[in-house]
Order: sequence, then C-alpha cells, then structure tokens
Amino acid sequence: MKIFDAHVHLFPDRVFDAIWRWFDKNAWAIQYKYYADQVVATLAEQGIHEFLVLNYAHVPDMAASLNEWTYHFCQQYSGAHPLGTVHPDDKHPRQLIKQCFENYGFYGLKFHSHVTGIRPDDERMFPIYETLIEYNKPIVLHAGTGPSLAGYPQHTEHVSGASYVRRILERYPELKLIMPHLGADEVDEFFQLMSEYPKLYLDTTMVLAGYFDLKIPWNKIEKYSDRILYGSDFPNLPYDMMTEIQAIQKSPLSLDTQAKLLCQNAYKLLEI
Repeated sequence: MKIFDAHVHLFPDRVFDAIWRWFDKNAWAIQYKYYADQVVATLAEQGIHEFLVLNYAHVPDMAASLNEWTYHFCQQYSGAHPLGTVHPDDKHPRQLIKQCFENYGFYGLKFHSHVTGIRPDDERMFPIYETLIEYNKPIVLHAGTGPSLAGYPQHTEHVSGASYVRRILERYPELKLIMPHLGADEVDEFFQLMSEYPKLYLDTTMVLAGYFDLKIPWNKIEKYSDRILYGSDFPNLPYDMMTEIQAIQKSPLSLDTQAKLLCQNAYKLLEI
C-alpha cells in the first residue's frame, strides 16, 4: 500500500540540535538524529515519498523564520507537504497565517500546547482558529495530555486535555482539527468527541507502536476509519521507524481501513 506519513518533523539544523538536547534531558533517546535532508532520504529508502512537514514555534517571533525555511526546504521535494506555524503572541499572527496560505501554499498549521504552555481554549488562539476556518485549512493541534514529559513550562494537564478541546469545537465546529497521538492519554474521550464533531481527526503517532502504556483501540479505529491518519513523529523516535506501519499491517483492521490510514485519508483531508 502507498504510505503517506502525516506527522514528520523537519527543522533547521540549529533547531534540531536544540530539540535533541531537550529530548536527551527530558524524554526518550532519539534513534534517528538526522537533519532534514537525511530525514527525507531515509523516508524514501522505506518507500515513503509523501509526508506532512510539521514544525512549531515555542516562543513569539520565531514563526516567520521557521515558515520561510519550511517553504524553501519543501520546494526541493515534491512529496514534502508543509504546514506552517504561528505563536498567538506574535506581533501579527493573522498576517503570518495568510502568508502561509497565500504566499507559501501551505496545507495548514501546527500548534503544540505543551511546548508553548498555552491552552487550546485560550482566547489568544481564537484569531488563529478563525483564520483557519476562513481558508478552510486544518490545524494539527497537540492538545492531548500525553505524552507528558519533564521540561515543559507547565504540567500537560494544565494546558491540554479533551475538556479544553471540547470548548474549542463547541465554539468552532467548522474547524478542521487533527489531534496527534490519538489524543493520548485520553483516547476514549477523543473518540467520543469524534462521534460528535465530524471535522475532528486523529493521527496515530507513536500509539500504534505500543510505546505508550495504552490499549490500542482497534475497534474504534475501524469505526472511525475515515478520520484517522497514520503519522510517525519521525525522526524523533525511540524505536525503529517502521514499527507503527508494521503494527497497522499486522492489525485486525480491514485492508480498506489500512489503506485509508496509510494514505487515502491524508489525501482527502489535505485535498492533494
């Protein structure tokens, strides 16, 4: 089956270096400390030629340069489909987002509540959501409580969780929202939200690999198979990069659902 990885992190070298130092201190041992070009080459070696490029600005006044770097980097690779980033405390966040879509042709945005210490229902986020709806673009919003790692500005339960995401969806039901890690550690709560909000998607990042102490909800993945995306978190992984793909291929999921997870859903959502 064709594979589209909906969760690949690419950064400038200096940012990768800083992220790896942070992981060495606060999280797991990264198996693939690869810079951006090597990430793309390694994915290609495994037959993965299309992927969603994610990065995030953890402080204000960083997003513009990250977005510019992402745009120029992805111009080199036809299979690299970029998301932009923005921080709500940037001087002109709406202008940054419009530049992402009108000038760079990005497919959506990425925001990480854990690393910014900003809750998804913070009022500063509202203009971001409203601009995304205006352009009909999705946001990969890391606002589930897991994985909870040391070193974040606040405990993840203070800045993320299904209850906060519910408030966003109640206010903005038209928002296309992708929740990574199947919403870990609140998998059941996020599947409940999926039953209520048809524009909520989940990605599988790291959960189907069995790395977290979570029971894999294969039956729910089958039930909501139209809105689940395969994502790896490559290259910042503590295990072999093919682990989750192999788990999907060996799972009780139907072949139709496997094809949706591994490629078709991403194509449909991103309108590729």
